[in-house]
Amino acid sequence: MILLPWRVSGARLQMPRDLQIAYTVGRMAVVTIADAYPIWYGSPHTARSGFGRLVRLGLLRSFPRPDTLAPAWYSLTPQGLEWTAEQAGCDERELRAVAGIRRMHLPSMRNQLWTSTVLACRQLPSIRIRRFQPEWELRPLKRDDMRVVPDAVVTLGGPDKTVQRECSWLLELDAGTERTSVWQAKAREYVELRGAGRVYGAGAWRLLAVVPTARRALTVAVAITAGGAGAFSYVGVIGKLVTGQAFARVLWPCLELAKAPAVAPSVSLIDGLDKPISEADQRARSIVDRVAPLETESISP
Repeated sequence: MILLPWRVSGARLQMPRDLQIAYTVGRMAVVTIADAYPIWYGSPHTARSGFGRLVRLGLLRSFPRPDTLAPAWYSLTPQGLEWTAEQAGCDERELRAVAGIRRMHLPSMRNQLWTSTVLACRQLPSIRIRRFQPEWELRPLKRDDMRVVPDAVVTLGGPDKTVQRECSWLLELDAGTERTSVWQAKAREYVELRGAGRVYGAGAWRLLAVVPTARRALTVAVAITAGGAGAFSYVGVIGKLVTGQAFARVLWPCLELAKAPAVAPSVSLIDGLDKPISEADQRARSIVDRVAPLETESISP
């Protein structure tokens, strides 16, 4: 029986699920129950009880809420990070514990998409997550010729790592507050990166902007296209990508949406795994194994 190296009363360790949860929380840095519970639990109610037990065990900490209706956020404790890394056999730098929370919209969007991708892979075993790296892991990889760091990079592929069949997405998350001029500037920076070979370890990547509403999707698609990156960029509404629907055909090519605002979404995250997505010519300035289920080699919860 695995025991914690510190004294605990009133709670018992449940393996391997507790290790899976701790590892996943460490990879995501900070999570809410609503964003991540479907990976291990059947309902938010049981997840709330399970996370409360992990807090009593000293593996997780929760942060004060501004009011009772606000979601509770959880992160690894320093001792929980050390224990998780040792038990998982991973480098401590693979995990992250935070001491406070500020902007929560973007981490929530990222975690929802991450969780949904895990669930989608369970439904479609022929697809695996080969990597899902958040911004803080990408920043040390930034070269001098790069002026932009995506919010995350996700690479999907087949179950056989020896077969080089994969597709990569650079994710940009938007809570609806980014100015159009900022999106145009980001688009120009991604255009410069397009011919730079592998970017943050991703080859043949595409840009995916994840936004809160269809109206915002149009605004961002127009800005990205105006910035010159429309040919390799896509946009999707976060509400259509959650609860295991990460591989649904709910993405718009930015060029198409900017040209025809009423067009229906037609692309999925895994289209590049069955057939390449053709990149239309970009016209001159016209109108994103370890132990947990986050990894390709995982122990099922």
